[in-house]
Amino acid sequence: MGKIQYYELNGNKKCEEKLNEENLGNINGMMSKCYLIDGTEKVGYADPYRTHDKKQYDNKVHDYIYLWTWDNLDENTHQLIGDDDSKYNQTFIPININEIKNIEVILYSNAKWSEKLTNIFNLKK
Repeated sequence: MGKIQYYELNGNKKCEEKLNEENLGNINGMMSKCYLIDGTEKVGYADPYRTHDKKQYDNKVHDYIYLWTWDNLDENTHQLIGDDDSKYNQTFIPININEIKNIEVILYSNAKWSEKLTNIFNLKK
């Protein structure tokens, strides 16, 4: 069984827990890096409750989670760019839970917690 490791914004490890469906709900909205069993890494904001049609939630973790990123983000200014029809566009990547080896999460890393907008997983060590 894999693990979920939680880090503070400054890079200090806060805690870890087992990688299971129950604990995946704890990473909702936070910048996450998934290490997959095939050796690849996927980065984005975790959304374990989104259904396959990407517009619905059901407060239940399925056999996958989504990682999402902003399509129109200027990483230098940390601002969304474009017109109102396009600047909020996001890309959602489904990740099968059975393919995840481990996950690293940056606690409170979403802009809704007053952090800057970014699509980059960066531990400030």
